[in-house]
Amino acid sequence: MAFYTDFAGHYEKVFPYRPDTRDFLDRWLPEAGRILDIGCGTGHYCAGLDHDPRTCLGIDLDPGMINRATELYPDTEFRILGMEEIGLLPHGRFAGIFCIGNVLPHLPGSHLADFVLNVKKLLTPGGIWIFQTVNFDPLLRGKVQDYLFPVLRLEDDNLEFHRWYEDISEDGLRFHTQLVSAGNVVFQGETELNPHMSVEYLLGHQAAGFELLGHFADFAENTFDPTESRGSVFVWRRG
Repeated sequence: MAFYTDFAGHYEKVFPYRPDTRDFLDRWLPEAGRILDIGCGTGHYCAGLDHDPRTCLGIDLDPGMINRATELYPDTEFRILGMEEIGLLPHGRFAGIFCIGNVLPHLPGSHLADFVLNVKKLLTPGGIWIFQTVNFDPLLRGKVQDYLFPVLRLEDDNLEFHRWYEDISEDGLRFHTQLVSAGNVVFQGETELNPHMSVEYLLGHQAAGFELLGHFADFAENTFDPTESRGSVFVWRRG
């Protein structure tokens, strides 16, 4: 069953729209042209960037996410499409592409190089490519097997959101989520993720002909520290 179908009614409480994230994208993406949001979820950032002379297409593999995005933003274009299907989109038509919210590690590790090449094919010359992931460097370097995130408490709704990684290795990990209300589990899920060291992303993109414009710890553009930062945000330009 699709993630959003299970998580309906709670997703936007746990993962709210953040104006600082939208402002970061607005600063770094081209001011005009076609923009692609890969893994758009409920469409907030795609719609926030969808204003003349920019147009934004949001894609997501989850039908529930796309249905919700279409309901919220009927004037923005959304499609059901996965990361491994982006090669079906018209090549050379996008001035900018972004993929945030740790979506990229859902891609099988063996498919990453082909995905990066497809991103390059979709971009116009000089186009901008932005992605955000968890910084997996400390977990992989330290050979940590399990990692528990701090509990996210939504006091107004009497909810707790629990997340943890299990069986972490260079070959993959299991990502668990659990939503608890008044001591009762109202949602739980599990999915496979494919973590990469930041240097793998760096070298792979450089080999594909991308120019690094910035590497940050977060959308406030704090300096990335591979040993300490919780997040990793890359900004690239197609050569």
